[in-house]
Amino acid sequence: MSSVAVLREVDHSARVAPTAQIGPYCVVGPHVTIGPHTVLERRVVVLGHTTIGSNNVVGEGCVLGADPQDLKYAGGTTLLIIGHRNRFGRRVTAHIGTETGGYLTRIGDDNTLRDGCHVAHDCYLDDHTTLGRNVLLAGHIRVQTGALIDDMSALHHFVTIGRYARVGRYMPVRRDVPPYTRFEGLGKDVTPSVRGIHEQGLQAAGLSLDDQNELRRAMRELFSEETALQTRIEQLVNQGVEGEVAFLCEFCQQSLQGVYGRHREQYRGKVPPEAMQYLPVEIRQAIRREP
Repeated sequence: MSSVAVLREVDHSARVAPTAQIGPYCVVGPHVTIGPHTVLERRVVVLGHTTIGSNNVVGEGCVLGADPQDLKYAGGTTLLIIGHRNRFGRRVTAHIGTETGGYLTRIGDDNTLRDGCHVAHDCYLDDHTTLGRNVLLAGHIRVQTGALIDDMSALHHFVTIGRYARVGRYMPVRRDVPPYTRFEGLGKDVTPSVRGIHEQGLQAAGLSLDDQNELRRAMRELFSEETALQTRIEQLVNQGVEGEVAFLCEFCQQSLQGVYGRHREQYRGKVPPEAMQYLPVEIRQAIRREP
């Protein structure tokens, strides 16, 4: 039998693995799936069409799967999918997706969301990401693998944080942050921007020393000054770059082409490509039938 406290409300149609642990005063709704060895601590609420994988720890007071705070949401069947081995601090909130944003909010594997984080509708957290205390993600954001966002930062909708990048504390992020970079301000009157290389990110990515050095060289060329980034990208690409440097150049190119430096703005009102592999067959078929 599942380890279920007496003071709780678990809908009879929810699918809860026998080895899951549901703490006191928790509420689990009818369309929820909770995988093996996942722990819900005290006063956790899981609603909506929410799937939580195995070996997750969900801290006290979290609310997962509530309706999005988006006036375009029409009450349809949209999803929150959470993978495996994630750790949620206290009072973390994550919303289901919206019909116009791709039907899905997804949190991958091995992520850490510290106390007070908010993940809004249609966001994607890849794997091994870390959100510091009270980090706020607006809708339609993607945080790529290994990225770190420090305490009290807030991200504008449709922003992408590149893999193994780091966003400093108290940062307002209004445009994409390139992979492997540090995005910080220099005092309250200085606009946050790329301030250098996230050295710990290079190491966490498991790159060879040669690849790390190639990235360092490319970043010095790309971000040594604020202007003419397009020209410097073209110069690097013409040198025949490959691997992580090619990925960095492509990321920066896409951001420059996006509205206000946000590549994902192109998916406004559309289903982003990441959604299709996780959506149920019936939703994918309905999307393909749309004019």
